[in-house]
Amino acid sequence: MKVSTIDIIWAVVSMIVLAVFFRIGHFIYGLLIIYGMMFVIFFVHILKIRKGTSDSIAVYGEITGYHTTKTGKGFCPIVKYTTEDGREITSVYTVVERKQRYETGTETMICYDPKNPMSFYFMGREDDLTSTYYRFITIGGIISVILFILSQINE
Repeated sequence: MKVSTIDIIWAVVSMIVLAVFFRIGHFIYGLLIIYGMMFVIFFVHILKIRKGTSDSIAVYGEITGYHTTKTGKGFCPIVKYTTEDGREITSVYTVVERKQRYETGTETMICYDPKNPMSFYFMGREDDLTSTYYRFITIGGIISVILFILSQINE
């Protein structure tokens, strides 16, 4: 797994926030602030993804096979398609699924990003690109509410 600079910055900021709030005796508030920051970052990322999908170009793509995850329990379709300018692209879908949704050799409508032709999604399945972020926001929100209630009971 590649660790990028933003990951290191996020880890350092999180540790500083937790250390400060632990020191003043409000560790749970530190956790809530970290969740709030992640909520904002994920929400901005969702908006960025949605803007990218609005600029996409629809073409037919052929399912040429599947990439299997290391555990063997996840599948990512490999799709071959031609861009508007005639470039032939073969790309792996970035969303992992538990089953092989499409038969190899079938054609289906996909949408690709003209700025980054390797990036695509299946027509009608735009929500696949953001569902993980929404899941985190929902589960994290529930945990945050529970932590906040517990912190109020203990005071």
